Amino acid sequence: MYLRHQYFIKMSVHKSVILVIALFCKVLTAQILTDTVAFDYLKTVQLAPVGAPMDFPAYELGKKQGLEFSFDDMAYEWNNYGYRIQHCDKNWYPSDLLINQYLDGFDGNYLTNFAISVGTFVPYTHYKTIIPNEYIRPKISGNYVLEIFQNDDPEDIIIRRRFIVYETLAIPAVEVIRAVDLTNFSTEQQVNARVALAGYPIQDYFNDLDLSILQNRRWDNSLNGLKPTFINDGMLEYNFMGEGSFEGGVEFHTFDTKRLNQVGMGVKVSELDSCWQVFLDEKKNRSIAVYSFQPDINGARLIQRADVGNPDLAGDYCVVEFYFESPELEVPVYVFGQLTNWQLLPEFRLEYNYARGAYSGKIFLKQGYYNYVFAHPNAEGGASTELTEGTHWQTKNDYTLILYNRSMGLRYDRIIGYLKPSIVNR
Repeated sequence: MYLRHQYFIKMSVHKSVILVIALFCKVLTAQILTDTVAFDYLKTVQLAPVGAPMDFPAYELGKKQGLEFSFDDMAYEWNNYGYRIQHCDKNWYPSDLLINQYLDGFDGNYLTNFAISVGTFVPYTHYKTIIPNEYIRPKISGNYVLEIFQNDDPEDIIIRRRFIVYETLAIPAVEVIRAVDLTNFSTEQQVNARVALAGYPIQDYFNDLDLSILQNRRWDNSLNGLKPTFINDGMLEYNFMGEGSFEGGVEFHTFDTKRLNQVGMGVKVSELDSCWQVFLDEKKNRSIAVYSFQPDINGARLIQRADVGNPDLAGDYCVVEFYFESPELEVPVYVFGQLTNWQLLPEFRLEYNYARGAYSGKIFLKQGYYNYVFAHPNAEGGASTELTEGTHWQTKNDYTLILYNRSMGLRYDRIIGYLKPSIVNR
C-alpha cells in the first residue's frame, strides 16, 4: 500500500531553501526545456490525465481532474526525490514570470507517494504524484514542465516532462487530407485546421495567435507558429497547401506482455530465467510494401498486468528481444514510439547481425500493451520510417491542436484552445 502524503521533518527543513533557490537562482542562459531522463535506472516515466494513461498530458485550468506522474526506480531503495514546476513560453523556453504569478503553493515539494514492487522477479520502487494537488496548483494556462530533482538540489534534474494547461476559449477542429505537393503525394498527410473563437476578442489575428499541430501526441515533429490563411467573422481557417504536412508513417506493430505465462499478440515465446525473457515475432522491412491497414493505438503504450489489479506495483519487468529482418542500412535503426518517448535513444538502438541478416536488440520493459515501429534518423535530425517501414498517406494518425495567444499587455503565451486527440485506430 502506498505511503500517504505527509510532511517529513526533513521536508520542512529544506522547503524554504528550495523556494529561495527557485526564486533567486534562475538559469542565466535560457534553454529549451525538453523531455529528459538522466539515468537508465529510471524506467517507465509517465505523465497523463488521471485515469487515461494513453492520453496527451493536458490539464484544463481550474478543473478537478489533474495529471498523474509516475516512474519506477530500479535501485530498489527509497530516494529523497523532489519536484518543481516551471512555466514556459510557446517555444518551451522558461517564461519571465515569477513563481507566484503562475503557481499557487510551494514550488519545491517531495515525492512522498512511493512503494516497493510486490511479487515481481525484478524489484523496483514506484513513485507517483498528482498535479495539481493541495501543495501546488497552476494559476494560468500555457506550457509547463514538471522537473524531478535529487539531493535536495532543484538544479540536479533527473527527469523532465512537458505538459500543457489550457482554457476553452476557442474551439479547434482538424481535417486530414492527402498532401497536395506532387513530390509527397503518396507519402504525406496535409493537416488543415479551423478555429472558432466563440466571442473571444483578438486584437491582431496574425501576430497574437500561434497554432501548433502534433501528430500522435509527439513534440519531436510538431508544426509550430502556424498563422491563419483566412478569417471570416471569428472563424479562422488554416489551409496550408502543402506546408502543413507530416509523413504519414505506417500502422504500428503491437506486442502484448500483460500475461507473461501465455503467448500474447506479437510475442513468439516467453521464458522465465532470473527474469522473464520475451522474444517478439520477426518483422520484415516494409519500406517498399504497399499500404496495409492494421488496428493499432498510434504508437501508444499501456502499462498493465492482466492477472492483478495494480500494475504500478505488480507489473514485472522483462527483457524483450526485437527482431527486424532487413538488408543493412546506411543509417542506424531504432525501436521507436511512446515507449521511447518519441526519441531515438541509445538504449533502443538495434545491432546488425550479419549471420541472421537482421537487426536485433534486447530492451528492458515493464509488462503491458505496446505499439512500436523501427525508425532511423532523417536529414533534419528527427525520426523517420521511410527506409525501414515505409510511409503512406493513408495511415491513420491522431492530431492534437494547441492555440496560443499573446495579445498586447499579456506577459505569457496563453493557451486558449485545445483539440484533444482520440485514439480511434484500434
